[in-house]
Amino acid sequence: MSRNSDYEARQKAKGLKKVTVWIPDSSEVELKQIAQFCCENQECFPFMVRSSVTGRMKKGI
Repeated sequence: MSRNSDYEARQKAKGLKKVTVWIPDSSEVELKQIAQFCCENQECFPFMVRSSVTGRMKKGI
């Protein structure tokens, strides 16, 4: 197996799933941080989002 397939097998063994999504350039960093947090804390999930225009919180899910 290649290094990449070994890595993907280890991630799958941790209960993670590889997903490709299209996201806005402006929120790339924040979405990566949220994904990393959710991988490290699988009992948590994001459900609130903040508007970059008004700063108000909204239910995201």
